[in-house]
Parts: sequence; C-alpha cells; structure tokens
Amino acid sequence: MAIINITGGFVLTMIAAPFFFPGANMIEVFALGAVPSMAFVVTYSILSAAIPRAGGDYVWTGRILSQRLASVMAILILFGAIFAGPAFNAWYFVAFGLAQLFFSLGVVTSNPGLVSLGAAVSQPPLGFIISLLFILAIVIIGLLGIEAYRRINKYAFAIFVVTMLVFLFGLLSVNTHTFPGSFDASMANYNVTYAQVQGAVNTNPQLATFSVWNTLLAAIPFGFLTYSGFNFNTYLVGETKQVSKTIPKALFFAVMITLVSLVVLTTITYTTLGGAFVGGISYLFNTGALSSLPVQPTVNLLISLATPAWLGFLINLNVSLGFFLVALSYFMTFSRILFAMAFDRILPEKVASVSDKYHSPHFAVLIIGVFTTIFATMIWFAGWAAAYLNTSLAEPIAYIIPGFAALLFPIVKKDLYKSTVKSLPGWLSAEIAGVPVVSLGGLAVVLIWGFAVYSLLFPVTAYQYLGASAPLAIGLTIVLVVFGLVLFEVSRLYHKKKDAIDIILASKEIPPE
Repeated sequence: MAIINITGGFVLTMIAAPFFFPGANMIEVFALGAVPSMAFVVTYSILSAAIPRAGGDYVWTGRILSQRLASVMAILILFGAIFAGPAFNAWYFVAFGLAQLFFSLGVVTSNPGLVSLGAAVSQPPLGFIISLLFILAIVIIGLLGIEAYRRINKYAFAIFVVTMLVFLFGLLSVNTHTFPGSFDASMANYNVTYAQVQGAVNTNPQLATFSVWNTLLAAIPFGFLTYSGFNFNTYLVGETKQVSKTIPKALFFAVMITLVSLVVLTTITYTTLGGAFVGGISYLFNTGALSSLPVQPTVNLLISLATPAWLGFLINLNVSLGFFLVALSYFMTFSRILFAMAFDRILPEKVASVSDKYHSPHFAVLIIGVFTTIFATMIWFAGWAAAYLNTSLAEPIAYIIPGFAALLFPIVKKDLYKSTVKSLPGWLSAEIAGVPVVSLGGLAVVLIWGFAVYSLLFPVTAYQYLGASAPLAIGLTIVLVVFGLVLFEVSRLYHKKKDAIDIILASKEIPPE
C-alpha cells in the first residue's frame, strides 16, 4: 500500500522549494532528502520487526516511552499529516495537474475554451468543487473496503507507471535550443517571455546562483517530503508476513528507486529547461511577479507547452493520477492509527468498528474524510502557502517523538528490548561500537527533524521561512500537544469510572496480533 508519487512529488517540490528557499539546487535537495529517509529505513525496519503491530510509530511510542506521549504524537500526526495530507493532494490534483492539463491542451491546440477552463479550474469555486468530489471519491473507495481498493489501485498504478515513462520521454524530447521560442509563443497572450523571466532571475542575487545554505535548509522539509509514502506500510505491519525481511527491503528499495528517479529527472530538467529558469519562474510566480499567468508554472506545464498535445495530456494525467493514488493510500493506511488508539481506549471503541458487508473501517474513513474536507477548504480559501506553514511544525515534532523512543529503547525498556530487538536476525539487532543500531537510527531521526524545526523557525538568508506565520504555527502546535494530553487524561478518567480500567496499563504490553 505504500506509494511514492515520484513525478507528482518531483513537480510539487520543484515549485515549492525554490519559492520558500530561493537558489536551492534541487538535484542536491533531492539527494540530501534521501538521508533522513534512510534514517527512517533503519529505525522503522527494526521497530516494525520488533513490534509488528498495526499503528506503527504510535504503538512503538506508547510501549517504549508512555501512552501520554503516544497520544500527543498521534494527534500531531493526525492534524499535521493524516488529515492535511489527503487535503493537499486533493488541491495538488487540481492545481498542479488538471489545471495544467486543460490550459496546455488549449494553448497547444489553440482552443480558448480549454485555456479558460484551465484557468477556472485553478481557482475557486470550480477547483474547490473538484477537490471535494476528489475527496468524496476517495471516501467511497475507503468505505467499499480493501478489495475495492486493491482492484482500483491495481489498474490506476499500472496507468501511472506507463504515463510516468511517458513523462520521462516527454522531458527528453524537449529541444533545449527551441524551448525558449516554444515558451514565448505559448505565453504571448500573457506578456511573459523566457528572456523576461531569465532577466529577472539574473538581477536577483537570491535566484541568480545556487545557494548552499538554502539547499541544506530545503533538504529536510522538502527533499525528504518528496519521498513521502515509502513508510506507509509500517502502519500495516500487523497484517504483513515475514516483517523482518519484507519491510526493510520494501523501505530500502522504495527510497533508492525514488532517489535515482528524482536525480535523473532534475538533471534532465536543468539541462533542458535551465536550472535558474525553472527555480526562478516558480519564485516569481508565487511572489506575484508573474501574476498574468493563470496557472502554476510547473515542470509538467513547461514540458507540455513544448510537446505535442497528446504527449502533454498524458504527462499531466500522470501527475494528477499520482496525487490520487497517494491520497487513497493515506486513507487506507493511516486508519490503523485510529484503530490502535481505539484499541488503547484513547478514542471510542466505535472508531475501530468494521463494516459487516465491506469489512472497511467506516467510522475511521469518515473521520478522516470530514477533517480532510476542512483542511481542503482552508487550503483553497486561505492559500496553500498559509495552510502549509500554519501546520508545518506539527509533523516534524511528531516524528521526533518516535525517534526518541528508538534512541532510548535499550535503556528505558531493557527487558522488552532484549525480548524483541535482540532476537532479530542480522543487522536489525546489531551494535556499532557497543551502541545498538536502533538507537543510532533514532538519534538520526531526532537530529534530522530537529533541524527541520530549525529551518522552519529561524532566519533563512534575507527572510524567515515561517515569518509572520510563526506565532500561529507555534500556537497551533501547542494546542495540539495540549489536546493530546487532555484527550488521554479524559479517556483515562472515563474508563476508570465506567469500566474500572486504567488505560495506562495498555502500555505495559504489546497489543495482540
């Protein structure tokens, strides 16, 4: 069920990273993004094999550290990633895929109706309505159960792989020498030229040359997040056979394939379209300097303006389909955290109930659907940058918590560590200079996500990344932490009075399979 949207993630990051971190070298950003991903591969492989239970890092945190911290971690993940993730993918589907599909098809075929449709799709209310329909489709598939998901995913993923190869072919087919002319002809009605963009880039010191510092700062939030999806299967380890073999292989190869693909795509893009141009046009558009353009100037748009209509259509279809597959995977995998929280009685047991007909976690799916709709509304009407920034602290802080769990595992739960990790085969139970590999992996996760928090909060060259959004992002994160603690204490008090059960005892044992 774990999916990495290689082309969609590539397109998204090529827009977002140069905007937030102008001058970032995206080849290096993607390569450096594999470093925290490998820290996750090590840590999550060991913990998945040691404690193979549905719920992943939520379960590990509760059994190693405490149920209170697990509750906080789960709430941060829920609001920072699980609810926000599908909502952003619903927006990406429209703003980075459909809008470019209609607009480029209209420009290349000289069809003003399609051009206008592309522009309309990129804005509310039409784009917002399509996003809501997108979310509704995902919810319906989730309610129909795992078999429906597998059938749909099987065919959709096959189309995605074929069109991804078409994406690469299209990128390779763009002529470096004729691309500026193709771009100028396509943008004639919008008073934008290749030379104009390149001239604005050359006169801006933040854009004219690659920045080593901004490249490093962009690597953790954006380089790593491009790999998002590779660790989704760890939430399903309770339903996975031979975990100590399958999970490490799946995680490792997912990261390696993505790393090679991203570096190749970016290298070709820089060679064909121009590195400064691609990064500069994103920065200029998202800062309002190219307001005449009606859609985001994504790489898929730039390619489709310089290729035949059918090829551009398939390229943009690939990007849209990738966001659909990732959103669907969010719904099908992260419901396991809600399951685990309900099993621990932090959430009502009803949340873990399963449909008799479709065997789907209908309440969990509906909960995710409702909050996803709320987040999607915020993205469309408050702006994607504001929506991202206001929730951006929650996810890195959430992942720091299981990092500490892995780091401290051999110390705070010696007996559990010996009975689980020490019995694992090969490197999973190894030590380096007397230090368990799981602790080293946990330390890497803590340091990496600590750096991500730093990159969000502190000055980046001439401005701040979070800037004016910092107080709200910090305040929202504090509210989520407090809510996680209050939720746990209220649930504990309720079950003490109602059932004479102290739910904190759940952390004393590993959940049954």
